[in-house]
Amino acid sequence: MFQTQKVTRQMKKVVKIVALFAALGISCNHYIAFAQFIPEPIYIFELPTAGVLRKGEFSVESNFFKFGGLRLAFNLAPFKNFIFGASFGGTYLIGVSKIQFQKYPGILLKYRLIDEEMSFPAIALGVSTQGFGPFYGNENRFETFSPGVFLVGSKAFKNYLGTFDLHLGFNYSFEPKPRDRTISFYVGLCQTALNFIRLNLEYNANLDEGTNIMLKNKGLLNFSIDFFLRYNIKFGISLKDLLGNLKNTTSPERNLFFQYTGNF
Repeated sequence: MFQTQKVTRQMKKVVKIVALFAALGISCNHYIAFAQFIPEPIYIFELPTAGVLRKGEFSVESNFFKFGGLRLAFNLAPFKNFIFGASFGGTYLIGVSKIQFQKYPGILLKYRLIDEEMSFPAIALGVSTQGFGPFYGNENRFETFSPGVFLVGSKAFKNYLGTFDLHLGFNYSFEPKPRDRTISFYVGLCQTALNFIRLNLEYNANLDEGTNIMLKNKGLLNFSIDFFLRYNIKFGISLKDLLGNLKNTTSPERNLFFQYTGNF
C-alpha cells in the first residue's frame, strides 16, 4: 500500500512538472518546423526524437557519467532522413579501479518516415541498442535499458522565447529478460532560448523494468541544458533521475556531454 501511494505521488509530481514545462509551448503564436538557429535534437536527453542529421553530416558525441564513466558515439547521415551510428563506453576510466567496458558496441539506425508539417509531427522509426549509465557485468545490463525498437513523433512550435518541441515515443527493448519485455513509452519537452540555449525535460516510463535491481520505482525524470557555441558545437550538463528512483545512488546524478557536428 505504501509503495503504491509513493508511486502515485511521484506520478502526480511528474504531471505537474511536465505541465509547467509545457506551458511555455502553449503560449506559442504559430507553428514552425524545427529551429533554424539551433539544430533539431536527435535525442531529448537519452532517448531518441524524430530529428535527424542533415544529409552529408556526421556527429561525434561524448558523455561523462558516474563512476568515471565515458561513452563515445559517432553518427552519420549518408542519405536524407536517415542516420546510423555506433557507440561504446566504460566506467572507472579515471582512478585506480579496474576499467569496465560495456559488453558490445551500441548501434543506432533511424529513418524519418514523415517530415514535419504545419499540422502534423515528424515521425521516425529506428532501433538503438545503446543503454545508459554504467554497464554492470554481473547483471549483464546497463543501469537503464537501451530503447531497442522505437517509434517517435516530434512537433515544434514557435513562441516568444524560441522554439518549443514536443516528443512522444514508444519503444521495445531487447535487454530485459523475456518475461519482462513489453512496450514502454517516453515523453520529451524542449525549449530553446536566446538562439544558443535549449532546456530538455525527459520522462522514461521504464515499463519493462520487471525487477528492483536498478530502480526502486519505475520512471526516470531527467533534465538537461544544452549550450550551443556555434550551430555545430554543443556542450551541456544534465541532472538524471529527479524523482530519486535509481537505487544505490545519490539523486540527481550529474552528467556532462559534448557534441560536434561536421560535414563529409
